[in-house]
Amino acid sequence: MLVYVQTLINIALRRLGPEHIPDSGLLLGLTLVAYVAVQVPLAWLAYGPSSVVLTTIGVSALLLIGFLWALLRLSGHQSRFRQTLTALLGTSALLSFLTIPFSLWRQSTLDAQPVTALPSLFIFAIMLWSLAIDGHILARALSRPFVIGMMISIAYFFVHTTVLFEMLPASMPVAAD
Repeated sequence: MLVYVQTLINIALRRLGPEHIPDSGLLLGLTLVAYVAVQVPLAWLAYGPSSVVLTTIGVSALLLIGFLWALLRLSGHQSRFRQTLTALLGTSALLSFLTIPFSLWRQSTLDAQPVTALPSLFIFAIMLWSLAIDGHILARALSRPFVIGMMISIAYFFVHTTVLFEMLPASMPVAAD
């Protein structure tokens, strides 16, 4: 398992690509479980204890799966689906894990005076890093230049955010993935 985490870290550092992930349904399933486990505390912090937490995580995962499947199918690279999805979920879980302390810090300073923007800046930096990693993974999976992967990553981010915004009650904030 340590080798797998090291592989995800190397993908996050853009040293490796999704092709370095084993094409394994079991590994994909374990990665999905890890992804959900890390998303729960973040969604809980963003939305509080409500059914929105599981709905948001479920919709996010299904949207990613559907988007990636369609993208790879249309590009003729559907054989790379499992490895690419595993890489996207795994790196997202890693970065989300890194986000938890900053989210807790931000939550603890919301009522403080003066309010500090520092935890939000760290979260924003991690979000930008996440977009770059996703762009890297998608570029490698599609055998296209990094800039193409980044454009797809950014487009997906906007679609994902819009879908969550539209499905959540008006009083709920939208948390970035």
